[in-house]
Amino acid sequence: MSFIDHCIIAFCVGIFYVTGEKDEPRLLLNEPDIVQNRLYRMENKLATLKKVVQQQSFAIQQQAFTIQQQGTAIQKQETIISQQRTIMKVQKEEIRQMQDDKGTGSTYIIWGRKQCPNITDTELVYTGYIGGGYNEQTGSASQYVCLPPDPDFQRTSGHIGGHMHGAEYESSFIGLQDQDVPCSVCRKTGSTSILVISGKNKCYNGWNTEYNGYLASTSHGYTDVSSYVCFDRNPEHLNDGVRNDEGKLLYPVLAKCEFLQCPPYRESYPLTCVVCSKL
Repeated sequence: MSFIDHCIIAFCVGIFYVTGEKDEPRLLLNEPDIVQNRLYRMENKLATLKKVVQQQSFAIQQQAFTIQQQGTAIQKQETIISQQRTIMKVQKEEIRQMQDDKGTGSTYIIWGRKQCPNITDTELVYTGYIGGGYNEQTGSASQYVCLPPDPDFQRTSGHIGGHMHGAEYESSFIGLQDQDVPCSVCRKTGSTSILVISGKNKCYNGWNTEYNGYLASTSHGYTDVSSYVCFDRNPEHLNDGVRNDEGKLLYPVLAKCEFLQCPPYRESYPLTCVVCSKL
């Protein structure tokens, strides 16, 4: 028995001696049996208290370990939540960007092709046929148009008016003499500006190339007029369109130095072109 235990017992004995208990006789120091019995009972109580303290100490240690584990788990959860918040923020920004892009974009026509360029943010609106006024009619409209393959009509007859003819390649320059010409209307979802540059086959810095090719128009010897269009450098043709039907014709545009700055331009050189896009 330790010194502390003896002190506790002596203290308790002193208390019992001074105060006594209500229902028991006063403790007399000359009654060794009673003293021994009291000491024995005190030792049992002390041992019980020690056991309880040990159990509680062990329980506290277990709870501390559990709290530590829970703290680690909470930290991991906080890390996961933070990562998820970052992911959600990025996804919200992507959704916002997609919503913004959905309401924007620009369109252009690729002349001489049945599909749009293979670019991720470019979608095909429709593929059709090039049409326009007849090449030897002075009242013909000047512009080339890209006609859709599924026209809608509201009336079944008409009288005097403008005429719409199909278009043909009318030069051996590209090896498709007299072939009918396709076209495609494309939508560039990631851009708001489209620029056609005549005389260039690549875009300037800050612009993206959609396609490049050669500048085309009707021939200077015909009575009709036309606009300039940029037909693709690898043109296609429509099936069953090999007949020489004239109609709206496509010729390469040649540089003429009589009233043109030469150099940099050169006499009778076919002019290139490029279609560019920008946000």
